[in-house]
Amino acid sequence: MTTNTSKRLLTAQKLISYYASLDPTILEPLLAPNLYHEFRPGSLDVPRGFDKPSFLGFCNSLGSIMTGFPFTAKEYIESEASNQVVVWATSKAQFREEVKDYEGMEASDWEFEGEYVLILTMDESRERIERYVEFLDSNATVQKLLGLMERAQKNLAKRG
Repeated sequence: MTTNTSKRLLTAQKLISYYASLDPTILEPLLAPNLYHEFRPGSLDVPRGFDKPSFLGFCNSLGSIMTGFPFTAKEYIESEASNQVVVWATSKAQFREEVKDYEGMEASDWEFEGEYVLILTMDESRERIERYVEFLDSNATVQKLLGLMERAQKNLAKRG
């Protein structure tokens, strides 16, 4: 039995695969020129309201402190009617060795696992993302990830 994977679902799967390497050459063609990305929930104090160039810039900054941020999709839910794919996923941050420090920290303190729900609305080609709403693991993001990212950025600046 052959199953045909839709263009929408393939695009969502390519986006998930991007996070393993943070390679911008994988991400850029998946994003429509009129992309709008936002992090949610609104109660989080995180950047929001990215257009395509600013989202690519944000992702490039992740690449400066991480070798990857691989996502594992737990479930894909596709809607033909709304031209969307919803992805429930987990992730693990992989910080670059050169941005880590162990002053007051153990190696395990640099480990981060999160859980996400991504809502991806495609353009008419179903091969590019026009709207990307990313629900973050609120507690884990606030309690750990944002602090690790800030510390890594400071360490990078000291060494750079």
